[in-house]
Amino acid sequence: MKSPCRTAAFAAVVLLPQSIPAVLAQETVTEAVVVTASRQPQRVSDVLSRVEILDRDAIERAGQSSLVELLRAQPGIRVSMSGGLGANASVFIRGAESRHTLVLIDGMRMGSVTTGQPALEAIPLAMIDRIEILRGPASAMYGSEAIGGVIQIFTRKGVDGFQPEVFVGYGSNSTLNANASLAGGAGRVRYNLTVGQDETDGFNAKRDPDFWNLPWGNSYHPDRDGFRNAYVSAAASVALRERDEVGVNLYHSDGRNWYDSNDFFDSYLDKSMSAYSVYMTNQLADGWTSTLRAGRTEDKLSNWPDLYSFSRFDSTQTQFMWQNDVRLPVGSLMAAYEYVRSEVDGTTDFTVDRRTVNALLLGWSARFDAHNVQVNTRYDDNSQFGSKATGLFAYGYQVSRALSLQASIGTAFNAPTFNQLYWPDTGFGGGNPNLEPEEALSREIGLRWDDGTHAVELTYYNNRVDDLIADWPPANVNRANLEGIEVVYRTQLAGFDVQAGLDLLKAEDDATGKNLPRRAEQMAFARIDRATGAWNYGVEVNGSGHSYDDAANTVRLGGYGLVNAYAHYRVNPEWRIEARATNLFDRDYELSRGYATDGTNVFVGVRYAPR
Repeated sequence: MKSPCRTAAFAAVVLLPQSIPAVLAQETVTEAVVVTASRQPQRVSDVLSRVEILDRDAIERAGQSSLVELLRAQPGIRVSMSGGLGANASVFIRGAESRHTLVLIDGMRMGSVTTGQPALEAIPLAMIDRIEILRGPASAMYGSEAIGGVIQIFTRKGVDGFQPEVFVGYGSNSTLNANASLAGGAGRVRYNLTVGQDETDGFNAKRDPDFWNLPWGNSYHPDRDGFRNAYVSAAASVALRERDEVGVNLYHSDGRNWYDSNDFFDSYLDKSMSAYSVYMTNQLADGWTSTLRAGRTEDKLSNWPDLYSFSRFDSTQTQFMWQNDVRLPVGSLMAAYEYVRSEVDGTTDFTVDRRTVNALLLGWSARFDAHNVQVNTRYDDNSQFGSKATGLFAYGYQVSRALSLQASIGTAFNAPTFNQLYWPDTGFGGGNPNLEPEEALSREIGLRWDDGTHAVELTYYNNRVDDLIADWPPANVNRANLEGIEVVYRTQLAGFDVQAGLDLLKAEDDATGKNLPRRAEQMAFARIDRATGAWNYGVEVNGSGHSYDDAANTVRLGGYGLVNAYAHYRVNPEWRIEARATNLFDRDYELSRGYATDGTNVFVGVRYAPR
């Protein structure tokens, strides 16, 4: 029997370009440059993978929202949250596990080596310049954790001249955001410094007291569960010659999230994240660029569930990378070496608390005539389980000026976490040091249509994940099939920027045929923006079908639709007033069973940015 996803994909590929009415739009969709898709700068039209770019304009439209909420509005991404701002969150790209998404900050791996995922909820939007979201397996370029995709965050950098910026905003739930940035440069020197603090009283994150009245105690506490987060981001660079540069990047945030674990103590989590790196870029010869990068990332979590209990988990990743980009007669070559040492420290005694990875990478990208090719391979040597080789082959063909087709096949893997491997047995089972990496094989086909007035991207993918590790006790016993279609459409209509998308996903356990938890089969979005005179305003609609909170598919999470709106008014070239309203119709919904989500909330801010 044919898969419904495959059938729908075929029909859309055949019919979609011909069905776009030419009278809807008047202006050309602009093009950008990305680096995450191949580890080298590429124009979007040359990229053979699905990549979403979120620039500063998109970030500022998000208002008081968090990074997690911004990601949640993007196609192909599902999110689970246990409360409001600052609460623990998980991100699922194309139905893969949350630990199957690699997060990079300025090229550095970020995350907990015990849980396998970073605290995205603690990364402030104010320090981000842009985000690139790569969907699909990318282990051939980035190694472990990239089965579902890669989220790369670029912090704010220096610019020519002097550009200060100050922002203060206040909104519902006593939410206060305040930040300041100094960016500038003269001659060969560039610098940026961003500092700020976000805080909110939040709302009662747990709902339904009966649900939380458990046999071993009541964890329902009808109080507000707030969040505060202070942060600093800095960057500096010096150009030694025309194409040589040395620089440093720094990011640190320190936050506290209150939550409920009992009815007598205001439990809280302290979340600290840091990334430090230095880099040097040199043109060794005509067409040959060398980049050296060394640094360290830290993900620290301290948990105070009650007056008598405390736990701490400190993850550090020391990293070194040397990448060489060589222009060839046809295309360009990428050759790199990477080293990562991961360590864990804290109150839990792991039998093994560190491991190292040495990796070699090769890549070749070329565009000639109507053909576009990308080939990548990577060899990882992991001190815990040995070696792993991965590969990617992608091909694109320019059918006409407006229409191009792409196809790719790639392998990926995910190394077991320290919790899965070495968690001590306290009577409920411990880690399994004999675990093997989870492995994936993904195939993808898509089209792009851009005639100067309309832009359409349609992608069908099938990702098979083997040796999936069961939650507990950990064992390589599961297999998952991830299949879906993503459609995104962009145009301009009567002065409005219009964007809409549909995301269909079937993520199921191969043995049971059940849907994987918290992954809705349907998601859709639409956004309409307009900039006219001193005004910039828009409306966003995000919808999701139902999902299940458990592997047995017995606990149903209902679908929902949210409407958000924003308006920015430029008083003069230096001052701007920004307002945002989220969940305008006060929709009641859950992203995780028993946890509340925010109702209608409003946020207003003032930005001073002389240019």
